[in-house]
Amino acid sequence: MSDRITVIGNVASTPERRELPGGIPAISFRLASSERRLDNGQWVDAHTNWYWVSAYRKLAEHALDSLEKGQRVIVTGKFRVKQWESGGKSGSSAEIDAEAVGHDLMFGTTTFHKASGSTTAASGASTASAASPLVDASGWAVPGSAGTDAESRPAPNDAPPPGVTAPAEPGELVGVGAGGGGGQWSPDADDQTPF
Repeated sequence: MSDRITVIGNVASTPERRELPGGIPAISFRLASSERRLDNGQWVDAHTNWYWVSAYRKLAEHALDSLEKGQRVIVTGKFRVKQWESGGKSGSSAEIDAEAVGHDLMFGTTTFHKASGSTTAASGASTASAASPLVDASGWAVPGSAGTDAESRPAPNDAPPPGVTAPAEPGELVGVGAGGGGGQWSPDADDQTPF
């Protein structure tokens, strides 16, 4: 049995590359997730949970190129507790078969580079980009696009709603002015970020 889990923690070992039968790339690394709490005005580490994280195929290749020991990451995947025996000792280990891995941007910045390759999905996206302005030339969907149905999009001469700046070109992000009408959220002076 396996459950889906999301864990935030630090890469505790250098990601190790393996190759499975059939040439399938895989990596594994230890992940340390520590509870932090405020104690007398100072943040202290409490209990630490340890996980073995495994990733396969493209995710393994990208993680190997992107992750280093000590970096703060977010891992989502299938959680399993496995029993083990070795040299007369036994125990259990917590393992995550990763479905997604990314850096925790609360603690730093990162730069994303889209993988290039000729997969069926990518070639389909490239074909769609020629037929639809909702997908750009790289195969990424244009921000704010809801679908490819041209009838669902406003006509080019329609005026934008109050408080919204019309885009100069298709796919350009639009700005919403503070205090704009139509039920739009605007920050109050009392609002504060929770961290």
